[in-house]
Amino acid sequence: MTRIFAHRGVRKYHAENTMTAFRAAGDLGLDGIECDIQRTADGRLVICHDENLLKLTGRDLWIKDLTYDELSTLNAAHYRPGSPEEKIPLLSEFLDWFKDTGMTVNLELKNTLVPYEGMEQEVLDLIDRYQLRDRIIISSFSFESVTLMKKLAPDLDAGFLYQKFRPSYVKKTQAAGLDAIHPLFINQLCLRMTWQARKRALKVRVWTVNHPFFIKNALWRKVDTIMTDEPELVLELRERYLKKKSVYR
Repeated sequence: MTRIFAHRGVRKYHAENTMTAFRAAGDLGLDGIECDIQRTADGRLVICHDENLLKLTGRDLWIKDLTYDELSTLNAAHYRPGSPEEKIPLLSEFLDWFKDTGMTVNLELKNTLVPYEGMEQEVLDLIDRYQLRDRIIISSFSFESVTLMKKLAPDLDAGFLYQKFRPSYVKKTQAAGLDAIHPLFINQLCLRMTWQARKRALKVRVWTVNHPFFIKNALWRKVDTIMTDEPELVLELRERYLKKKSVYR
């Protein structure tokens, strides 16, 4: 059965990548969550998508330049008038909550624009502190980073993340010993690519699938995971698919 992950938590109703958004995913009974990992100036691993905080907090600041104490003074719900203030959470804070949920989490290592040297081992150490290897997926746009993570922890599920599909990516991903491809789901995701991936025993996890047409298409293709900003809609369409074996009826 195709799994449903809340992309940055339930960001449709809550500030993205916040504990409130993550708890909402748990309340919906989703299979998992996708979130993004950065590192502060004092070496704390935090959950935030953008390296620069202008679009999230209204402050033109970089996570890499701030200590966590400085970062925690900023409001992650700045652009949601009427919403309570939200802090950018520590990865440890998230994992402490997550360990009791039964969900899976996809941790995206945000180390392409800012090369957080040594992040892979730091993330792995934190995962192991909570003994969560079997419920963690690691992904990154950096092929070097995700392959390093796989070398550090061969039993950890790791996928290569990309926007523009190249036919060589499937073979490249398998050759590196990775477990999955994580493509942006647009017209490029054809039956041939899904077939190629499965032929090589690779999972296919797609993002960010929000439109009914593409959701139905992904369910019909039986991808392994849909990462979405519309989790309620995907839940509804998946239920319909499971009952009728078609989302097009």
